[in-house]
Amino acid sequence: MSMIPEKKIRQRIEEYYEEIVAIRRDFHSHPELSEHEERTAAKISQYLTAWGIPHQTGIAGHGVVGTVCGTAECTASGSTGARRYSAVGIRADIDALPITELVDWEFASKNEGVMHACGHDIHAAMLLGTAKVLKSLESEFSGTVKLFFQPAEETVGGAEQMIAAGCMQNPDVGAVLSFHVAPYLPTGAIEFCRGKMNAATCDLNVTVEGVSCHGAHPEGGVDAIVAAAQIVTALQSIPSRNLAPTNPSIITVGQFHAGTKDNIVAGTAHLSGTIRALDPATMQTLKTRIRTVCEQTAAAYGATAQVSMYDGYPALINDTPTCMRMEALAERLFGRDKIYIMDEPSLGADDFAFFTQACDGLYMNLGTNPGTEKHEQKIHNEYYRPDETAMKNGILMEAMGALTLLSPQE
Repeated sequence: MSMIPEKKIRQRIEEYYEEIVAIRRDFHSHPELSEHEERTAAKISQYLTAWGIPHQTGIAGHGVVGTVCGTAECTASGSTGARRYSAVGIRADIDALPITELVDWEFASKNEGVMHACGHDIHAAMLLGTAKVLKSLESEFSGTVKLFFQPAEETVGGAEQMIAAGCMQNPDVGAVLSFHVAPYLPTGAIEFCRGKMNAATCDLNVTVEGVSCHGAHPEGGVDAIVAAAQIVTALQSIPSRNLAPTNPSIITVGQFHAGTKDNIVAGTAHLSGTIRALDPATMQTLKTRIRTVCEQTAAAYGATAQVSMYDGYPALINDTPTCMRMEALAERLFGRDKIYIMDEPSLGADDFAFFTQACDGLYMNLGTNPGTEKHEQKIHNEYYRPDETAMKNGILMEAMGALTLLSPQE
């Protein structure tokens, strides 16, 4: 357990809270899309510099990596007789979404068509708050906390790029924590999931080639629309008939483009979508069956199908021992009524999965719903307005969680 009294950390959070709220509102007013987070990264660097926290910028584009090194002498105690980790990371994504904000408040987005509708402004502000708290107490703990301000979560997977750039090294990070806002949970609640939490993703593209002809004489051609429509239907049989009902997976065709005129039999059709599964073996089964179904269904209608698939994010699998340790900490900090456990994993995806592949990782959800908003609260929505007071619990959990992981295991 952390050698720093919980009371002292809570006091620091209260002392810095108004500043963190101002930072969050500034981020919210100036959202930036993935791979364009120039201002956000510059602001983060500005705050870290002001607080005396060494950091690097320009990591994997606009990523920022800060470091807080505890200077207290390490005292081995607890049943293991040694610390479990010498370095722990905390990650916050910083990019926004191409959504026009409809929340009527003073701090609404000033960038037309761009909004922090996924709470990354909250994530970044909380990590800055955690950084300031830990910096103020660095003489009272030992070990290193690395601060990962990550770009491009919503597009190209900035986590993978940051890891490739070396953010997990010098010193080597043994565990990483991260939060995501959860508008379906009451303000300040924390939700955990042991093991599999989010799905692996794969992009699907199919081009069906037929033979165009006059719509009055379809026998003279091969209708790519008919063949492609049958492919869309047939794909849905794969999860339902090739996998066990207890093994979650999804094949979604999100786009279907074909034809040039209403009296022409289409010679070409293009399909694209997403494939999702919770483990590699299931994903491989899906890929194999998709290729077979597309090619042979097209052939049955006299057409051909070219199928391409591109892996996206891997499955996000939380480290169960770390999760259990943080569950116990959260219950002590906030009380049992604030702790939620996910009943089942989600087929959503997050590139924090690259961190969980690289080390012992834990992704947590933070409740942001005060129950007083006029509009239904959900992420990726133009009316999303998270309760800022949730940041207090988020900062406390990040700070205490990192310090706990740096301490001897009990």
